[in-house]
Amino acid sequence: MGTSMKLPKLLRMEDYPSWADKFETYVQVVNYNAWEAVEVEYIIPHNKNGTNYRLSQIPEGDKAIFLREKKMMNLFQQAIKFEIFQMLQHIGSCHSIWEALLNKDKGNLDMKMSKIALLKKEFDIFTMFKDETMAQLIKRYCHLLYEMKRLGIDKQEYEYIDKLVDSLSDEWETFIMI
Repeated sequence: MGTSMKLPKLLRMEDYPSWADKFETYVQVVNYNAWEAVEVEYIIPHNKNGTNYRLSQIPEGDKAIFLREKKMMNLFQQAIKFEIFQMLQHIGSCHSIWEALLNKDKGNLDMKMSKIALLKKEFDIFTMFKDETMAQLIKRYCHLLYEMKRLGIDKQEYEYIDKLVDSLSDEWETFIMI
């Protein structure tokens, strides 16, 4: 089992897209019922006076839902870096935390449009740096494509190929012609 059963940690918001998939899979494998707390908003049951039940007074039917919510909250607290968790705007339920993470990642519309424009420009001017190895170039290029796909920027396959070939330095010209 080893690291495949280790809870994925969200240490930077930039890592959210890949973390979210890993976290969802992890929770569904370890405790599928807990994942339901993310999908369905939890409403704290109240007694006749309109106040929260004490733990010993929670109706039998609500105990399983309450327990599911608490298990999921525990997983969130373990998986999300404290500083990230603090900056999320949520109402305390697991569903609202997941939505806050999603909204934080997406950002507002203006920010997203700005990111898209920046990535398009970066793609247009992408080129190989002096003294850069092919491995470094490919790594940068793949990261750029990943970010573009994440934000919904899609190009034709030939555009991706042409950009990569055009970005190579002159010493690669012979290989390209062949």
